Amino acid sequence: MVFATKAGRIYPYLHALLLGACLIYYLLGRAALNSRSTILFILVIYAMIVLSFGWLRRQKYLCLNNLFFAHSVFDAVIIAIIIRNTGGIRSEFYLAFFPIVALASVVSVGWRSYFGAIWYGLCFYAAVHPIFGSAIQEFILRQGSIWSVGVVAYAVAQSMRSSEGKLLKTLDVLNERTWELENSQAQLSNIYETTRALSGILELESLLAAILDIGHRIFKLQKCQIYLTNVTADCLYLYASLSDDNKRIFERPPMHVRDMSPLMEIGDRTTMLKQLNYGNRETGSDFLDIPLVSRGKVMGIMRVVTENATMPSERERHLLMIFSTSAAGAIDNSLLHKKTEELTITDALTELFNYRYFRNKLSDELRRADRYRQRFSLLMLDLDHFKKVNDAQGHQTGNIVLREISGIIKQCIRDVDIVARYGGEEFVVILPQTGDQDALSIAERIRSSVEKGYFSNAQGQRDIQITVSIGIATYPNGVHTLDQLLEKVDKALYKAKSEGRNRVEMADNIRVPRANIVL
Repeated sequence: MVFATKAGRIYPYLHALLLGACLIYYLLGRAALNSRSTILFILVIYAMIVLSFGWLRRQKYLCLNNLFFAHSVFDAVIIAIIIRNTGGIRSEFYLAFFPIVALASVVSVGWRSYFGAIWYGLCFYAAVHPIFGSAIQEFILRQGSIWSVGVVAYAVAQSMRSSEGKLLKTLDVLNERTWELENSQAQLSNIYETTRALSGILELESLLAAILDIGHRIFKLQKCQIYLTNVTADCLYLYASLSDDNKRIFERPPMHVRDMSPLMEIGDRTTMLKQLNYGNRETGSDFLDIPLVSRGKVMGIMRVVTENATMPSERERHLLMIFSTSAAGAIDNSLLHKKTEELTITDALTELFNYRYFRNKLSDELRRADRYRQRFSLLMLDLDHFKKVNDAQGHQTGNIVLREISGIIKQCIRDVDIVARYGGEEFVVILPQTGDQDALSIAERIRSSVEKGYFSNAQGQRDIQITVSIGIATYPNGVHTLDQLLEKVDKALYKAKSEGRNRVEMADNIRVPRANIVL
């Protein structure tokens, strides 16, 4: 203890005072003449003993407690000898017991304190023995005074030790909390600097990969899965997964059946966290589901497993919640950016690509065909007598028909094909690496599907029938520019409409008998 150690440092000064007091008694002649040589010899021996103890301590042969204890034993002996040779019970040198006993009580602990009390009593008794008459009362009074000083000093020392222990414990806790606070501040700063970069990643796949990387690098996550909800929040889709060092971004996210809609009514994220993980400990689950919330909207969950496959601590949960908030905001921005991009390249009514996007893709396809000496075809479709539908049923019904025909076109083409709304009731389809005959087959499939279909009106009744005329142009086939290709396919469409509608025509004046078309 710091208190006992500092008190023990007084011992050398106390020994000097004790030797000085003994020498004064010796020089002033308080001792009997026949005892002076004995006292001088004893003082020399005592000084040698004190110096020997100091050397043993410096050589680390004696611990501090044993050094104090040995000193207190010999201190009591030297005081008793001086008292014995300076008048016994009448000697005033008994007062030297008070500082020695007080200091010994301070530095002694455990059995040493009890042994010291008995030893000092025996030494004092040996110094004044034999005792007669009124001297017995004086002995008892002095002995009681010495023990009282020892008891008070011991009680004060114990109280100081207890206070010191509590203070040191408090300081340890304070140091630990300070270290945790500094560590948390450094980690928060690291999280802030790292996650701030997430807001600049607008492409969703790259963003999810960056989130997984941060989770593994900063939070030492062994596993991490990112689930995003659908529009109604009644199920989740696994978009990204981390297992040890292996990251995976899903192009077609698998569905995970879990209804997230009840969380929509909970505004507090801490309550969401408890609700998501209710029962995890009872089932022995080692993962933690953290809600992804942005602008009050539940976007999904982030399922994490720590490095040691244990549930994260309270502090780790707090940091993970901060990280999930930044991740959710970045994901929300990415999805919003994607939606904005889609709005700029898609037609709001049919959700097909718009004219501007079609022109860009057609230009790209033309350059690709020139570079790799490939062919591709272009379809242009127009609904027959669509104005009559609008006039008879209203524009609302016309919009429904356009949306449903858009769905039929997408079902009849391949994944690599690009369909766009050209304008009004006209549509175009780019068919990469497709020649005349394959283009004819796809066009006839679309024409036939539209002819056989029944379309809805504004009242929800499917009783409308309509047909479509289609023109086809294949690149290059004598075409050199984009505008020439569009002009050529437009002429083919005009020919299909002028020849009676509900038919497919090639740009090279090839008439296509329906019976010869393989569906």
